[in-house]
Amino acid sequence: MKKKLFFMLIILLITLAACSNGEADSSEEDEGELPELPALEVDFDVPEHVEVGETIDLTAHVSFDGEPVEDAHEVLFEVWTQGHADDSVEFEGTHQENGTYTASFTFEEEAVYEMYAHTTAEGQHNMPLETVIAGDAEPSEEDAHDEMDHEHHEHGHEESEHDHEDEDE
Repeated sequence: MKKKLFFMLIILLITLAACSNGEADSSEEDEGELPELPALEVDFDVPEHVEVGETIDLTAHVSFDGEPVEDAHEVLFEVWTQGHADDSVEFEGTHQENGTYTASFTFEEEAVYEMYAHTTAEGQHNMPLETVIAGDAEPSEEDAHDEMDHEHHEHGHEESEHDHEDEDE
């Protein structure tokens, strides 16, 4: 009887060891494959060229996990002329329908305009950058804006002497 009990105990231990090895293998596989999390998508729709004095709708199509976002926490359009990010202006986007948010903007001078569609929804922030050329303006490689260099700033600060030098040139 003791031999049978001992033999059954060994078989049970072997079976448990085999099962736990299988679970360890599957958990290692699961750790290597993280589930893909849904991302906030913003399609910032503006033309590449406009006429000086032309007014257009800055348009952001906002979606999350393939569905339109109808209740974004914020859609804020920020616009400035190339090389003058400190002089930007901001416009709150107005919700239209199907995750579309718009704000009107008039391109008052011949220049290269850069703009963000700051969008916050579903606990995420996305800020795509677009460039619009008004009239016959030429983009400047020297002043080309790198979106990673953009700093959020308070508007309405006095201009520095350096800004005045740029304007005089």
